[in-house]
Amino acid sequence: MSRSEKYYVNDYSQGSFGTSIKDWQERLDVHRMRSDRLAKANAALAKHKLCGILSINEYNTRYITGTNTAAWTRENSGLRYSLLPTGGKPFMYEQGDIGYHTRRNVPWLEDRVESAITGAGWTGFIMGPAAQEAQSKKMAKQIKAQLKADGADLKLPLGIDHWDLAVIGALEKEGIKVANAWPAMYDARECKTEDEVECLRIGCAIGEGMFQKLKESIKPGVRESEMMGVMIGEAYRLGANWAGGSFAASGPMTWPNIRHFGDRIVRPGDVVYADVYKTAFLEYKICYYRTFSCGKPHQATVDAYNRAVDWLYDSIDVIKDGITTKDIADRWPDSTKIWSDIGVDNEDKTAGNNWAHGIGLSLYERPIVWRAVSLDHPLPIKENMTFAIETQEGDGRGQGVRIEEMLRVTKTGCEILSRWPIDHITVCES
Repeated sequence: MSRSEKYYVNDYSQGSFGTSIKDWQERLDVHRMRSDRLAKANAALAKHKLCGILSINEYNTRYITGTNTAAWTRENSGLRYSLLPTGGKPFMYEQGDIGYHTRRNVPWLEDRVESAITGAGWTGFIMGPAAQEAQSKKMAKQIKAQLKADGADLKLPLGIDHWDLAVIGALEKEGIKVANAWPAMYDARECKTEDEVECLRIGCAIGEGMFQKLKESIKPGVRESEMMGVMIGEAYRLGANWAGGSFAASGPMTWPNIRHFGDRIVRPGDVVYADVYKTAFLEYKICYYRTFSCGKPHQATVDAYNRAVDWLYDSIDVIKDGITTKDIADRWPDSTKIWSDIGVDNEDKTAGNNWAHGIGLSLYERPIVWRAVSLDHPLPIKENMTFAIETQEGDGRGQGVRIEEMLRVTKTGCEILSRWPIDHITVCES
């Protein structure tokens, strides 16, 4: 048995039922997922003594409302936002006439949909100071009116998840105190529901289809950009709603990790590794590396790979409910002692290398596991946290290897969600 197989769990559907709807088989329950998320958000807002949350962040809005929209509204645009009064129902403020479709598509909002007052987020800065101030004032009045209509306790602060000074100032002029909403929302989002975990399982299955297409494409003469094209096409064929962040790096681009792709031509003996990160199913992201070789890899590369696997699974072996991030980070070597060849003389130069990060609607969620912070400032590991955990190593010959697993924490250990074989480099013979 490989080191990964003992962590495969067969409860619920494990990403094996596909992405469509069947009347003869219970699958992912999106109604339950929306209800569970809203209940968790409301509980977290109450715990943090907030009267509600004004969400400009797309993924908090998705979590609260279950709505979806175009990619340009992401990254705190202010083109759309949502409001959730603590203990109540969400209200969606949608960009322009997109709200026409939102009302038809999301009956669970019970027609609590209006047009956004565009001017928060980065859109406010590009419309000029006078317009930004005017729009922020209108937005603040809009939010206050809805909070009062919903009976929110305005003696408590309103949580906000994007620190827009114009909006904050306008809210304060309306007599609304403002607080950081992120502690509450990360409390709500850090441990996943059964349906959220199923989204991640299905996402990993999509990622494995992407790796298969990559494996078939690796041969002398193929470009990194061509490999990317077949991977992203496969993601959308399999039902991903977003596949805009993956990359494949080859040869000297693999050490240290360049983290993007170009048009380099693959040659015999090259290492190729890929990360299908930010590929999403129902907006739940995956982050998932595997290493391939164009032909038989050099023994030094195999040795480096074996070290990376040992570091990865030595840390996975300790994961369970009740430990801390320090317990995981302790299993990794001091980076200053192993990576001097790439100039590492302190752990701050290793961000994103041997580490782990929570994953869900956002690519990075709570917790972060990293020697630079986790040894002295540990966070608790809890049942049903989901995260991606990754290691890398150089082979001393100018190339490197990189691997990553996705997992769910259980009471007694963890469930590995990712299934592409990891014990050995995937060798691609032309």
